[in-house]
Amino acid sequence: MDLNGKRVVITGASRGIGAEIAKEFAAAGSQVILSARTENAISDLANEVNGIAIPFDANDSRDVRTYIDRVEVNAGPIDILINNAGIEKSTLIEDITEAEIEETLRINLITPQILTAAVLPKMLSRGTGHLVYTSSIAATTGNPAMSAYCSSKAGLTRYAESLRMELRYTPLNVSILHLGPVDTEMWDGIDTDPLMKKGVDRFMKLGFMAVADPIKVAKATVKAVEKNKSEVRLPRRMAVNAALNGLSTKIFGALLTGIDVRKEAGKAKVTKS
Repeated sequence: MDLNGKRVVITGASRGIGAEIAKEFAAAGSQVILSARTENAISDLANEVNGIAIPFDANDSRDVRTYIDRVEVNAGPIDILINNAGIEKSTLIEDITEAEIEETLRINLITPQILTAAVLPKMLSRGTGHLVYTSSIAATTGNPAMSAYCSSKAGLTRYAESLRMELRYTPLNVSILHLGPVDTEMWDGIDTDPLMKKGVDRFMKLGFMAVADPIKVAKATVKAVEKNKSEVRLPRRMAVNAALNGLSTKIFGALLTGIDVRKEAGKAKVTKS
């Protein structure tokens, strides 16, 4: 996809990975719409990249239901939607509260699905679109003290893979970001968390874990959309986790070659605009 002039919507854009992704898409000539709960942060960044700030609470179901329509009314048709908003909670299973479970699953898993369901018919009617999901290496394995986070990211990965299968015979594309630790405030919290620190230190010493640069992640995301790549795996040292985890999906997808599930559902064929 040629990114020049394309309209890119990024949730969770106030800092970290989302902010860097916004900067990289703006540098590629895209119009960037930044969304997060922290209005001052996205407004400042929007001024910096000549974008548009639209406040958005990924944990507010009413806000989520109206978000896509609000963006298109205020900024125009969405070409690329980057579902980046996410939270992490490190808690033993018997100590996590119902509210914390619901918040983690809503922000990391449910909200991206609702936003996708809202924007998808619009993209299909226009014959163009790209959907990006910020998942995690945590989607590939369980991890003590991260039950809600791991389950939410595992669900997000499987959701995005299923979506890609459904869209296989359309002009739309799907990319998944399978990320290990990234040098952001969220990682700083994990790295110093007493529940996580000994495990992190051990993996670092054994060479199984590395910390990715958020700018490198942002550049890889831009390239994935430009080149219609299905996946970004960073840091590379941990990429094998995601590759092995996705093997069964690739086999299943190969077995479904030639079956257009949208056609079977009676949907009209979508042609590229």
